Amino acid sequence: MEWLVVGAIIVAVLLLLRPRRKTANLAFLPQRFIVLDLETTGLDASTHEIIEIGAIRVNRDSNVHDTFSSLVKPTGRIPKKITDITGISQDLVNREGEPLEKALKEFAKFIEDLPLVTFNAEFDMAFLQNAAKRHNLVIDNPISCALKMARRAWPGRKSYKLKDLAKDGGLSDEGTHRALGDCKRALIVYTAAVSILHVTK
Repeated sequence: MEWLVVGAIIVAVLLLLRPRRKTANLAFLPQRFIVLDLETTGLDASTHEIIEIGAIRVNRDSNVHDTFSSLVKPTGRIPKKITDITGISQDLVNREGEPLEKALKEFAKFIEDLPLVTFNAEFDMAFLQNAAKRHNLVIDNPISCALKMARRAWPGRKSYKLKDLAKDGGLSDEGTHRALGDCKRALIVYTAAVSILHVTK
């Protein structure tokens, strides 16, 4: 998958979201970290299921970033409203999805013990931890929330939805509400916020 050079995009985002800053200081970022996103059948981690896992393993000092993407077969049916939002249909996961246990094991191997970043950590980590517990996996990586960082970096905004931050930053809406597409947007928002706040969480 083609991956855009992170530095150039970050500068563009900073110019649009925080015009006074002209450069992005990436030195505050961890040298390697994971940005992850999940698509699910609903909002309740105790009753709904993961249907897609996406992640980017970021190398701060390189333009090469590894990606992970897996559709997951839920035990129940995917609601029509979720298919309308994500484009992930029952037929698609039946053809291309993996059992949750297999996807989780592959994901755990991909993330190693690296710090995790997700746009809404409470939501994603609730689903991830519930799923891991059911399959006897332990995921205890350090976690940062890009949403909380965005609220501190750009106070007073009317909306902190990822799609709105991305739109105001001039980012592509390609792959919106798909895990890997949202990972890319979350990465840029997070990196821009770190550059402003000089902290990673």
